[in-house]
Amino acid sequence: MSKDAQQDAISGTGKKVAIVGALEEELGPLGGRIWKPVTQRLDSLQVTEGRLGDSRVVLAATGDGEQAAGAGISRLLAHHEVDALIVVGVAGGLDPGLQAGAVVVARAVHNGTGPVGEPDQGWLGRALQREGTVEGTVVSSSGIAVDPESKSRLRLDLGSEGPAVVDLESATYAREAVARSIPYLVLRAVSDTADETLPLDFNRFRSADGRIDRHRVMRHALLHPGLLPRLLTLRHRVHECAQRLADITESLLCE
Repeated sequence: MSKDAQQDAISGTGKKVAIVGALEEELGPLGGRIWKPVTQRLDSLQVTEGRLGDSRVVLAATGDGEQAAGAGISRLLAHHEVDALIVVGVAGGLDPGLQAGAVVVARAVHNGTGPVGEPDQGWLGRALQREGTVEGTVVSSSGIAVDPESKSRLRLDLGSEGPAVVDLESATYAREAVARSIPYLVLRAVSDTADETLPLDFNRFRSADGRIDRHRVMRHALLHPGLLPRLLTLRHRVHECAQRLADITESLLCE
């Protein structure tokens, strides 16, 4: 992409933006705001195209985990030529100072061994003008950090100061954007803080391709009904995070 085209993408002039996340729950509130949506299927990937603010957008949930994220983003960008990519979703807090619901705008995205390209500085600066956002680092892990001990280890391995969160997919999305010279931005909202333990070790319920098998989770929860209140609390948090991410993303595209 030329520098002029990149500047148009950042300034909001005639841009087409891809918005991706792992899960439908992360994108649901945003999808409901798209004007005149048209849905198509690219093999197993469902894509919604329409307008949001002043932008044409394509929205897709790739599935969770590195493998699904890689297949989904590759398929999306092979069929849609876009000027920018925005990644949204929830993440686990690694910094004890991050409260649930805080939105981390990635100044750097790590894949566990090092940074993956560089997020677009124009998008970064604009996102940080939004209330409730903080600049930080997003690290993508091969496994789900389910407790304070695993989050602390990731924090130590990262070796950097300041706000940081962990997810499964951002580095995969970023790598694809960098390979295609597409400016990108990552927004991750904290669904569980650094000192919290998730209701389940969701790693036990991941299928061969890395996705969480929800049917197995549901069966386990039905057999252990004491888990249900904590699972519902987590679900509620994810919904609140998705609403906040939708607000920020929509405001970026309405400038």
